[in-house]
Amino acid sequence: MKTPVPAVLVLALTLATGCSLFHSKSKMASPPELPPAAGIEAEFRDRWMSKRVHELLVSGAAKTDDEAKQMAANEFAKLYTFVNSASNDASR
Repeated sequence: MKTPVPAVLVLALTLATGCSLFHSKSKMASPPELPPAAGIEAEFRDRWMSKRVHELLVSGAAKTDDEAKQMAANEFAKLYTFVNSASNDASR
């Protein structure tokens, strides 16, 4: 009767600590990552847009947030033609 007790305790300890023999790795798909350059472009666009929207609202050139965003997007497209339009669509 004393022989199965240590085996049961070892099995319980193994299962309780997460070091299970039956542990399977989750097969969740990782989210697709942007290439480094596209990520930098998207971050630049987001920061520039945020700054410009704030400037337009403070100066009174735009009355609403949506109007300021549209004006800033148009300015960005004219000033920074080198930024890939696909990354612009992804960051919206």
